[in-house]
Amino acid sequence: MRKTVLITGASTGMGEAATFEYAARGWNVVATMRDTAKANPAFAGLGNVLVTRLDVTDAAGIEQAVKESVDRFGAIDALLGAAGYGQVGTVEEVSPDQLRDQFETNVVGLVQVIQAVLPHMRERGRGHIINVGSMGGHVSLPTMAVYCASKSAVQNLTEGLAKEVGPLGIRVTLVEPAGYDTSFGTNAKLPAASIPAYAPAYAGMAEFDKQAVRGDLIRSMAAVADITGIDEPPLHLAVATAGLEMVRGRFAELMDEYTRWETVTAGTD
Repeated sequence: MRKTVLITGASTGMGEAATFEYAARGWNVVATMRDTAKANPAFAGLGNVLVTRLDVTDAAGIEQAVKESVDRFGAIDALLGAAGYGQVGTVEEVSPDQLRDQFETNVVGLVQVIQAVLPHMRERGRGHIINVGSMGGHVSLPTMAVYCASKSAVQNLTEGLAKEVGPLGIRVTLVEPAGYDTSFGTNAKLPAASIPAYAPAYAGMAEFDKQAVRGDLIRSMAAVADITGIDEPPLHLAVATAGLEMVRGRFAELMDEYTRWETVTAGTD
């Protein structure tokens, strides 16, 4: 019997690529997106793909998409939460509404979809929830601090969720990409106002972006599809070695800093 995966954010980027990879492996795929008119036309040629609307900020729409998935395929065996976007801007420039919107989509929306799917997985005593985080959840970047903060929240939510649902037979994975040549940049939202004093921060981010090594989107999503539903999937899966090296460096810097100030820390015991 075919297994079924529900994917959010399937109109572009990781969600779109994952749709093809799961379908090629014989999965039933529920490819969801806010605007189904933006679905890749090639999805129509895949007999095991259902395209349906799901906006992660619309609770009623989420419930409807989950119901439609179960009615069509009988169950949801895996969830890939790939919906999200990037908010650009320094902490001072980003408006409170933009901050709320970023977390509403990248964090609250992710959780709402998980909450809608979990009852079905609990009832069956199995399932696999895969959340798309980011290496930015470990290494915050100038002019991307709000986005990185949202991905740090996704990381901690995923780790806690894994401890909660593991005893119920449900597995959890955090996929951590570094960056791809996708529409992520063009879809990013700009700050409400620009402050000239932060030009060096933008220049630093531009230089980082210019030197960054991109991951292979297709290979990354193939790897995600391959570990979905296995008996002991990873809790953390880095996709792209460049991102992994960046995080290794950040952890080393963090421990060095803690060590330098350890005498002060000891005085607080």
